[in-house]
Amino acid sequence: MRKLHARNLCNLLSILIVATAIIFASQIVKAAPQISTENQSTANSQSGAGQSCDEVRSNLQRLNEEMSRLRRRLAELEKDRQINTIQDMLTKEEQRGEGLQLHLIEIAEKEEPLQARVDQLNQNLKPERIEGIMSGVGSVHPEEAREELRRRIVNERSRVQVQLELLRQDKMRTMASLRTTDDAIQRLKIKLTDAIKE
Repeated sequence: MRKLHARNLCNLLSILIVATAIIFASQIVKAAPQISTENQSTANSQSGAGQSCDEVRSNLQRLNEEMSRLRRRLAELEKDRQINTIQDMLTKEEQRGEGLQLHLIEIAEKEEPLQARVDQLNQNLKPERIEGIMSGVGSVHPEEAREELRRRIVNERSRVQVQLELLRQDKMRTMASLRTTDDAIQRLKIKLTDAIKE
């Protein structure tokens, strides 16, 4: 909304500058016949032409002042536009950083139980633990039963470790993106401070 307002003001200033130039040109055109007839006029008409030149000078000075004021206003609008652009970029980067931090929290919440499960499965692979699990199970071939249990535990541990590795890779990528975003935020803050000081 502010950008649209600034653009409208720039257009208005352009129109005012053109209108000012037209007014100035018409004043010069009006003054030219009076100046050219100066030699043919009486003393009174000569003083009238002098007065007309004074009016043109006065109008020219007034138009120059108006042009200077419009240029200053245009510079202010450009500065405001630049500041707004930087602020928008800064807001987007800050929102991106917040999203990345939330994603890191989600990863940690998923990573913790998976790591706990891997630790539990490592404990279950110890021979004494397998013996303890099998002690309540009767089997004609206890060695085969123990080996089957060990294979199931190893397979489950492998699946969980794959999930854990994917989470860790995602965590590394997210942390790298977060560092990049933090750097961009710092650069934009410096740029904004400089733009405000100008």
